[in-house]
Amino acid sequence: MSDERIFRSPEQLRAELAQRHAELLTDAEFIRGILANSTEAIQVLDLDGRIEFVSAGALRAMGVDDPTAIIGTSWLSLWREQAPGAAALARAKGGETDVFEGERDTADGPPSWWEASVSPIVGASGGPARLLVIARDVSERKRAREAQQVMIQELHHRVKNILAMVMAVTSQTLARAPSVAEGRLAVEERLMALAEATNLLREGGSIDASLRRIIERAIAPYDAEPSRFSLAGDDVPLSSQAALAIAMAFHELCTNATKHGSLSAKEGRVDVAWSNGGAKLALRWQERGGPPVRAPTRRGFGTRVIEASFRDQLRGTVELAFAPSGLVCATEVPFVSLRDQRR
Repeated sequence: MSDERIFRSPEQLRAELAQRHAELLTDAEFIRGILANSTEAIQVLDLDGRIEFVSAGALRAMGVDDPTAIIGTSWLSLWREQAPGAAALARAKGGETDVFEGERDTADGPPSWWEASVSPIVGASGGPARLLVIARDVSERKRAREAQQVMIQELHHRVKNILAMVMAVTSQTLARAPSVAEGRLAVEERLMALAEATNLLREGGSIDASLRRIIERAIAPYDAEPSRFSLAGDDVPLSSQAALAIAMAFHELCTNATKHGSLSAKEGRVDVAWSNGGAKLALRWQERGGPPVRAPTRRGFGTRVIEASFRDQLRGTVELAFAPSGLVCATEVPFVSLRDQRR
């Protein structure tokens, strides 16, 4: 620092800085550099809302190369919904600044969302002579906010579904249990199966689950090496409610097979196959190699869960055939029920 600067008074330094600031405001090259490098879209409008000036950043945002293509045109015509922009113009002409969000088209890309600030530029008379618009692209923020709302709604929906299922499982199991001890064990097993299905949904990190993963996770506690299950079918995405319904149905099928069906025998196996052609998913569970099967004398809660999962929750059909060679459970479910369970 020079001695001359050191011995200047604070008042002198402030005056020099103010002069330098004023010089920059009248430096055309300096102003052009700011406008050319700003990432924000800057426009100047006349009091009727026609575009008089557009910055390089605004041209880039709109995908326009030639500024004369939009100079003199209505600024409101850029917006899909013109009412918020018109209200902002009215307030700016009244001497106030207004900020709004709006969607607008671009010349060579998809629509985008912008946050626009509209302010008056005061003229020699002391009133607004022009209007200044500074806009920034908030499309990513908008999409993130919408995604967050979707996830919040999905979480709320999942919690309601799970609580309803817990209440049904608990009340129905205890009502049909031979004893309190057996009822408690059955409730615990079913709630653990439900918890396992919700864990899989959480691990997926999205609102969709995978049919194959749901089945694999449901049968895992009942499988061994070498596997006693065969799975065949292309993967199918599931909504959270469909995933929970299918997971509970497969838990009941596995439990029944372990106690009374093919998995109760050393050589027993289960074949699971599904096809997703047309408007419905056809899914078949077939047991073989177990003890001879007899039709039950009464419908237990497990059978009710299987039927309710596919028929009531997924609006499909289910047929349980107690053939001597092994239980066959054949279902058909509309794809619309697998993807959207909100009614």
